[in-house]
Amino acid sequence: MGCGGRAVTAVPGGAVAGRRWPSAAGAWLGIGAAPGALVLGAQVAERHDGVLPLLVLLAGGVLMAALLAGQGLLGLLPPLGENSTLSVASARYLPPVADRAVALSMTLAMIGWFGFNVGLGGAALGALTGLPDWAAAVALAAPLLGVIVVGGGRWNGLAIVATGSAIVLIGLVALRTLPEGLPVTVQPAGPRSTAVDLAGFLGYVSVFAMRAPDFTVGLRRRRDLAWCVGLLVVPALLAAVVGAGLSAATGSSDVVATLAGPQGMAAANLFLAVAVVAPTLACVHSGSLALGRLAPLPARLLPWLVAVPGLVLAILRVDRLMADWLVLLAAAVPALVVPMVVEAARRRRGRPPRLISTWTWLPPSAIAVAGTVAGYPESALVGLVLSVLAALLAQWRPRAPAR
Repeated sequence: MGCGGRAVTAVPGGAVAGRRWPSAAGAWLGIGAAPGALVLGAQVAERHDGVLPLLVLLAGGVLMAALLAGQGLLGLLPPLGENSTLSVASARYLPPVADRAVALSMTLAMIGWFGFNVGLGGAALGALTGLPDWAAAVALAAPLLGVIVVGGGRWNGLAIVATGSAIVLIGLVALRTLPEGLPVTVQPAGPRSTAVDLAGFLGYVSVFAMRAPDFTVGLRRRRDLAWCVGLLVVPALLAAVVGAGLSAATGSSDVVATLAGPQGMAAANLFLAVAVVAPTLACVHSGSLALGRLAPLPARLLPWLVAVPGLVLAILRVDRLMADWLVLLAAAVPALVVPMVVEAARRRRGRPPRLISTWTWLPPSAIAVAGTVAGYPESALVGLVLSVLAALLAQWRPRAPAR
């Protein structure tokens, strides 16, 4: 079943009736317009005297699009893809231990992201309603979980409506707070600064890129994939520009905390509460798929096993504490995306399938994480480059055949 859409079904003659991009749009648009994109733009602008270098903005968009499209192809119908979610594809591409490790890490990541999103959105809802943060988190999470469980996974329409409302709300906030002039400059940044900035864009999209097949499974054409990628990348870039402007107007790079603070506008808090709807639904969707790979549990139980511990984290307000963990996760993940993309391209050319060697992604991932911990955020970009080189080198080395 696709992202909040209908299941991919057989049609007379043995063919498969695929999906079009509107049935998958909610998750992509929701991630593109999430509050994190505002923070990304504000943080990049802070390093450049309050403006975004145009080259960084464009290159970041290209980098995000390449990662999303390359991994997202796995979900397309054959012969363009394999009609697979991440959980199904990883079983075909990775050795058993690595496959289990990926499923476990994605499950934990989605529980964590659920807690992050609901904690942030719940705090904003509490500021609007006067509810305690814990009660507001429950009030936000309960109907979203109900949509997943009762709705049979059909949540795409809700995600689109919620994200569209969030875009309108942040537009209103921007009109009231942004300074005159576009906070973008054509002046190029230095090489190291550019690498740090691009690592930020890479980190923002990396975890969703890894699980992109969960939201492209069953799509018919490359054009459908292109629409989905555009629905994430374009809003994310625009939100980054808005974030840069809000940072200049508020004097803080933590624009989300500023908007939700005591002096924040009601429209800003409403934006934060609505903007986390689509990402939260997407977390439950991907987390359920990953958890189902780990244990043969009833399908209706899986969303609960993601949402309940995630809600506990939200009540504990882990969104205040998880920034470093999310940065490390963003540094670690891209190194695995690259060899999967390269191997998938091999298979589409008719080459015999082979398992991905652990050395093509684990050392680059470890280097990216270690460098990030040491205070070098550009290490995420270094890890990505190393994984590209390793994946290309692996094409000339014998490997075990795929299962």
